[in-house]
Amino acid sequence: MKKSFENLLGNAIAGMDQSDKSIKSQIKIRDDFKALIPPLSEDEFKVLEENILMEGVRDSLTVWSFGSEYILIDGHNRFSISQKHGLEFQFRTVSFKDEEEVRDWMIRNQLGRRNLSPEQQSYLRGLRYNREKVQGKRTDLTLDQNDPKSGQSTAALLAKEFNVSEATIKRDGIFAEGIDVIGKDNPELRHQILSGDAKLSKKEISSIAKEQPSEKSSGVIQKQLKVPVSEIIGIAFEYVQTERRSIEQIYSALGKEPGSLKPQEYFLLWKALNQDANR
Repeated sequence: MKKSFENLLGNAIAGMDQSDKSIKSQIKIRDDFKALIPPLSEDEFKVLEENILMEGVRDSLTVWSFGSEYILIDGHNRFSISQKHGLEFQFRTVSFKDEEEVRDWMIRNQLGRRNLSPEQQSYLRGLRYNREKVQGKRTDLTLDQNDPKSGQSTAALLAKEFNVSEATIKRDGIFAEGIDVIGKDNPELRHQILSGDAKLSKKEISSIAKEQPSEKSSGVIQKQLKVPVSEIIGIAFEYVQTERRSIEQIYSALGKEPGSLKPQEYFLLWKALNQDANR
């Protein structure tokens, strides 16, 4: 009886191992999901790779089980390193009703990390702010009478959660939109900005932009505004670091209706407004 049980247990474990191997071989990377993961700088990636080579992949990867697909939603860097060096890794599967629920989970999960740069924090808070406004089908207000948070704006709720001002959350929203616009035309530059490999000065950002194929990498922004991508990025960083007014106050100073400007236009007009004020 004991031997029979051991045989059954061994067969069950072997079956599980085979199932795990099958899933691992089917794990897919989706670029739109990967874009929600703040990238590591070159130095950070090297340190992670060295640690994994010494200690193995200690933390489990997270995989979305969707029908017959297995899509990676957390652990992209660990997965890349394990694939490069043929290392074993553990994973867990999770279920969500749709892609939007996955994106929400990924953003919240990343915001819970401690090693985010200020730019990455701003970007993720902005993504969450923009998504929650849309999902609530409201401009910026909760109205459920049974909800203790009713009457508070999305910006107010997130400001309290992250211990920042409402104006900061709204600026984060515009910053996130701007970064995503840049990413559509130049994904590599977006990666460099969020990883910290692209420095904050206009000179350094311009230098990076010149290394890209200009017609191919900056297409939409340059065609629409005839302004280099690098200049838009420099203004966006200056805005995030220095502006303390609310978005409503800035729109009022510009003589525009709130929300009527595209992110690129907003940053350019904001810069012009500041230059006029300093003359």
